Amino acid sequence: MRMRTTATLIAVLAAALWAAPAEAKLVYVKRAGSASPVVYVAKDNGKDPRRLGIGRAPTISPNGQWVAFISVPTGASQMETVVLQRLNAGSQRLVMRSKGIDSLRFSPDSSKLAAIAAGKRVRVYDVAADRLHVAAQGEVRGYSFSPDGKQIVFGRAEGESFTSDSDLYVVPVLGGEANRITSVKNAINPVWGPKEIVFDRFGSRRDEAPAYNLWAIDAAAPEKLRQLTKLKIPPLVSGLVPLEVSSNNKRMLAVFTGQDVEVGFTVALASGKTRALSKDFESGTVGFDLSRDGRTILAHTGGPDPGAYHDVIKVPYARGGKPKVIVADAAYPDWTR
Repeated sequence: MRMRTTATLIAVLAAALWAAPAEAKLVYVKRAGSASPVVYVAKDNGKDPRRLGIGRAPTISPNGQWVAFISVPTGASQMETVVLQRLNAGSQRLVMRSKGIDSLRFSPDSSKLAAIAAGKRVRVYDVAADRLHVAAQGEVRGYSFSPDGKQIVFGRAEGESFTSDSDLYVVPVLGGEANRITSVKNAINPVWGPKEIVFDRFGSRRDEAPAYNLWAIDAAAPEKLRQLTKLKIPPLVSGLVPLEVSSNNKRMLAVFTGQDVEVGFTVALASGKTRALSKDFESGTVGFDLSRDGRTILAHTGGPDPGAYHDVIKVPYARGGKPKVIVADAAYPDWTR
């Protein structure tokens, strides 16, 4: 009886730890182009802001209980540190360090935090166990959690070149044997949606960066590939990189990237139809997150340059909707919606 009671209490505590947020929250950066950018958290309408610390690239857990961001190196040090903060307690943990940290994000169940370290490893931090794991190694070309948070899909290239042969692999979230799911030699930048994994296939161009178009694959039947976009990519730009898929697997947010170029795009997953969020590809609207229902995009104005002026805005996914400023003079947002 005592063991059963203990097990019940553990289950209740675990449910409380990973429960959905009572209200949606937002994180963003002020003074993004300065030597001391400041991370804030607020309600998803921008009200009641609270300063968290000096850093960049903040991300908030889906349950709204944790925020992680990357510290700014000081002095001659090139090492970056991931700071994890529990919002209701204010306590902070320093959970990983590396010379270059990218693609910081939480698992869908909020129990794990991952990032690409120095372009060579996907490191995964187990929040409850307070342990850091290496899920994947090699020339990493993007990664994404599975919808249940139990696996990771990642791109791995055979060399450092942008056009090195690369395929997608699936691995248990805390590491283990990796299973290759593509054999196309040009697959990168995966995003694992509710039904499919969306990714880029690149084409080599003489004296140009590779050109990207979007494809999709069913992880349960990886032999079935389908092409989503057939865009003609101009010189000096690469094309669309997938970011987020809605919970009904109908809508996707992507970013069109290139030299001095970054602009948000919507992609209809059934038809592959695309639409830019801005006509200005250098200083326009950059998308960062898509609400679960696919109706609202979280973005900032002002293009990709950290030193430019930005506002954090929300944009209706549907054509014709008017953007609304959530936080003025702020950038690089993430939310729990």
